[in-house]
Parts: sequence; C-alpha cells; structure tokens
Amino acid sequence: MISILSWLLLLSGLILRADQPLELLPDFGPDGLGGLSWEEKELLLTEEIVVPREPTILTDGKTVIAAAVIINQPVETVWRILSQPERQADYLKEIKKSRLVKEEGEEKWVYFEVDIYGFSIHYTVRHYLYPQLKSLAWELDPEAENDLSYLLGFWRLYPWSEGKTLARYGSQVVPKFRLARAIIQYLYRSRVKSSLLAVKKYLESIPADNLLVNSPGNCRQK
Repeated sequence: MISILSWLLLLSGLILRADQPLELLPDFGPDGLGGLSWEEKELLLTEEIVVPREPTILTDGKTVIAAAVIINQPVETVWRILSQPERQADYLKEIKKSRLVKEEGEEKWVYFEVDIYGFSIHYTVRHYLYPQLKSLAWELDPEAENDLSYLLGFWRLYPWSEGKTLARYGSQVVPKFRLARAIIQYLYRSRVKSSLLAVKKYLESIPADNLLVNSPGNCRQK
C-alpha cells in the first residue's frame, strides 16, 4: 500500500480549470525560486533537487508540495515531454498503461493504469496545458470511474543558467481509503524525491534532436 501511494504522490496539487484565473497557479517569482529558504536554494544548486520540509500554502487555503528540480535540458525540450502526459509510462515504471482518451484544444484526458505488487489502480486525469507559461495542471476526471477520490497537480518551468530548466512541481492526492497523517508525511519526505529523480533522469537521457511527438498509439501499454 505504501509503495502505491508513494508513486501516486508524484502524479498528484492544484485545481486549475480553463475558465479559472491563472493566478491559481502558484507564483514562484520570475526566477522560479519563490517559497524556497536560503538553505533550500543552496541545496538546489548542489543536488539539483529539493523537496521542502513544509508545503506551500495557496491563497485559497490549499496546501501543496512545491518541489524544485534542475533539469539539464532547455525549457522547450522539457515542455515537449511534460506536455504529453500520455507518455508518462515512458519514465515511470509503475505505470502499465497511459492512453490518450480525448483531446480538445489545450486540454487532454489521459487514462492511467498502475500495477504495483499485483495491486492495480485505474483513473482518468484531465490536463490543462498553458504553452505560453510553460505550465501544466491536472485534476481527476469526475465523469470517469476512478480508484482515487481526489487528484490534482501542476508543473511550472523556468529558464535556468547554461540552457537548463528549473521545474517546480506541486501535488495533492486523496485515495479512496483512510490514511494516517504519519504515513502521508513518510511518503512525502522519502518517496517524492526519488520519483522526481526518475523524471529528471529520463528527460536528461534524450538527445534534443531525437525528441519526437509520440502519438497515443506509441504510449506504452502492457
């Protein structure tokens, strides 16, 4: 159970509908470092990834994980991959299926199937793409049959030095079963970082000139 939820924390934050104001995206400032302490900024420079001890509190009272990771690829390259959520099976091994269900304008509905130790979780996520902001937000599709009660999240990308990208990630998830706060804290501190490192490793392994936009049929399905 812990292994399942630790991964779900990566795919989960913040509700952002197409008809809602963009200020619902956290404002991390022009450099993307907002919300990080001096110590966390120093750690980011040396380790290239930081999961803050405390969540970010939004104006509406919601709290989200607001991790930061430096990716050795330009913003446009990182955006081309993250804006294709149907490709998540390429870099998160727990995902057995990620299939594009529907696409309308800058919105995508993607079906996911996660199988860990023989336990499967199925859900459909509605994604909102903001290419000009290099930002992506998502929420659980309430019209689909889901094994989760609540799933929200976002990525925000910022140019970094030497052609790199600073990515800010936020997440929030509620499963369809009760979970002790102590377990949630354990997952937050010990698992989110490893999952973000998997994303970072994948993005940095792809030559920029080999980045091709995959069709839904090219997404991994087992």
